[in-house]
Order: sequence, then C-alpha cells, then structure tokens
Amino acid sequence: MNISKPSSTKTRSASLWPRARRISFIVLGLIFPATVFASLGKLGAMGDSLTDEYWDMGWSYAKNWPQLLVEYRGIDMGPTAAQAGVGTWGEPRNTGFKYIWARGGANSATLLTQGQHTGVAAQASSNGVGYAVLAIGPNDFNTGFQPGVWYGPYYNIYNGVWSAAQIQSHVAQSISNVETALAAVRAAGVSVVLVNVVDPGPTPAVASGWTSVANRDRVTSAIRSVNAGLRSLAQKYQVPLVDWFALETAMLGPNTNLHSTLKVGNVTINLSASDPGPPNSRPTNAFIWDGFHPNTVLQGILANTILQAFNSGYGAGVPLFSEQELLNQALIPYGGSDTLQAQIGSFTNYIVLPVLPRITSLTAADTNVTLGFSTVSNQTYLVERRDDLAAGLWTTVSSNILGTGGIVTLTNQVPANLPQQFYRVRQLP
Repeated sequence: MNISKPSSTKTRSASLWPRARRISFIVLGLIFPATVFASLGKLGAMGDSLTDEYWDMGWSYAKNWPQLLVEYRGIDMGPTAAQAGVGTWGEPRNTGFKYIWARGGANSATLLTQGQHTGVAAQASSNGVGYAVLAIGPNDFNTGFQPGVWYGPYYNIYNGVWSAAQIQSHVAQSISNVETALAAVRAAGVSVVLVNVVDPGPTPAVASGWTSVANRDRVTSAIRSVNAGLRSLAQKYQVPLVDWFALETAMLGPNTNLHSTLKVGNVTINLSASDPGPPNSRPTNAFIWDGFHPNTVLQGILANTILQAFNSGYGAGVPLFSEQELLNQALIPYGGSDTLQAQIGSFTNYIVLPVLPRITSLTAADTNVTLGFSTVSNQTYLVERRDDLAAGLWTTVSSNILGTGGIVTLTNQVPANLPQQFYRVRQLP
C-alpha cells in the first residue's frame, strides 16, 4: 500500500485495491484565506466598554484597541458618524465607527437586546463586513449600588449571597447568550475571533474596595467556568479564541499576588494607578481615571492579541505593535530595549485555535473501507464521500458522530465496481 504525502489541499491518495481501485481522503475544517491583511477590508466588533470607542464615552485622552487598529494599522472598521455626515448612528453605535456595535455597559444579555450581533450580521451583506471580534462578559460580573443597597453578580458571588446552583445558572446563561450572538454572525458568513472574559478582581478599582482575596477568588472561579464554556464554543464554531483572562493574569497577577508594575519597552507601567487625564495626564499609569479600564498602553497589548488571533487563525499577516509603538501611541518615549515578552511571553500563548479533524488511518478489505480520525470530546462529526474529487456531490456516509477526544473509527461498504472513492471529515457546529 502506497500513500502519497499530503498536498497543500490536505488531500491524500492511497492505492489499496488489487484491481487498481483507489480510495482517497480529504480532511476539511477551517479554510482560511492566505492574505487576510490585504483583503480583510471590513472588520466589525461586538462587546462592551473595552471595545466601544473611548471617545464615545468621554475618555478621549486614551485610546482602546479598535481605535489603535484603525489609526496605526489601517484596519477598516467603517467611517465614523461624522465622516459619514450623519451626526450619530444612534444606539448602540453613537458616533463611533460604523462596524463597531460594542456599547459601554453592555453584558451578554444586553448585547442581544441591543442587536449588536444582528447589526454585524446584516452588515456582512450590506457593507461587506467579513470579519468580526466578539468580546463580551466582564459586565456579566459587575455590581452596582442604590441608596443603602448593593446588588449585581459580583456582589452576590463575592458575599456568598448566591448558592452554587444560582452561580451555575448565571454561568450557563452567559455562555448561552454568547452562543446566540456567535451563531448569528457565523451564519451570516462572518469569520469571527472570540474573546473570553477578563476578571474585574485584579483591577485597582475592584481590588481596593473588595479586599477579601478569598471572596474575589470566588468570582474568579465563576468567570473561569464561563471561559471554559467559551472555549468549547470556539471549538464548536471553529473560530480562534483570544485568552484575555490569561493575559490579564500574566500582566496584573492573580488575586493572591497582584503585580505592582509592568515593564514595556523598558518603561515602568504602574499597574495600581489611574491616569486622570488632562491637564495632569499620567500615561504610564495602567488604567484611566476609573481604575478599571485599561489605558492606551495596555489597550495596545490587547490589540496585539486581536492581531495575533487573525494572524494565527486566518493567516492575516498583520504586523503586531512593537513595544516602541505601544509606548509612542501613548506619547511615552521608548526606554531603549524590549522588556515585555520576558514578563508575559509570546502573544501566541494567548491564542487558542480550534482542533481540526485529522484522518489517521485508511484501510480496505474487500468492499469495506475503514477510516480512523481524530476528534474532540463532545463535538459531532460528519463523514462524506464522492467518486470524483473535482466534481459531483458529496454523499453522507455517517453524520452526528460523537467525538471522544481520541480516534474514532468508521467502516463504510462501497460497491465493488467503483475505481476510486474520496472521503472527507468535517466537524459540525
């Protein structure tokens, strides 16, 4: 039996039959364009105040990741309302870029009621938006105060007000909300980068007021559960996942050991301080005035993870911001040497790519062909075949095959007079 090496299309041919019968297989999964940066064109975004343009919320002295991508990498996120001559797009976009639907204060539920997902999905056909970022969830763990009364998920989990069952219900609903948005945008043909949930606990605004490390860790545990669900969604819908949670921990530290500084370009960024803005701006302070939202330098680091996700997942080839750029974008002089990677590692460490099915074996005996292919637990797979690789319809051999996390085998009986057969395996959403 001779099996040729895989070609660039991931097709293998095998001579298996004594009467010159040939069985071939092709593994299909994510199909990424080779030059997304040149053809990316239009990028949409859904999310909250980490993604909503800072100037739309009155924080024009700082810039967040979409602003940085538009200004310094030329990414097309649409005209602003002023550029389009409309004054405002209305809620939730207000005056920002046309393809950014993120809104300050949004959580996974209000993202849906605001129509962020349907807005981006509609722009796929009306405006040619082909790519999008979905970054939502920190406000699913926010808190609030009314006269004499604290409320909200963070308060309820931190203080043990919610039972384990209530926490799990909240976690499950958050995951379900994200899936609704992700499914709608993917159904519109948009290639998505999914971002997981950052933890409010290590930020100065929360750590200084909610001082029990054990109680903050209780919230962190719930957020980890949501993020586990989001990782499964990324695999299910075969999209890259950006692990902002892990990046945040690398930069700020865990609740039990919060870091005080981070060196970027050999310049010390104060992780426990806020930048009040003009006339007394402190751009080397990691957060803007509220002690929660990242200042320009940290937002630039977030931007690099988004770029890395498009590079790793969709072959974009967009250059990341250098450490000198990260500083200069905040009007901070470069310190003369790169120091960030030694502290947080490569940006590729924060990108989780979906696992594609891979055919591991192909054997034939009489008219039976047995395939073995790799799987991911709790995902479903489809095996198809056809007589001619270049023409004809794919015929289902077996569908809804449940992945085990290991190798699954399938035997298919084919007519004895067929000279060749081609097989492919796909993961189903």
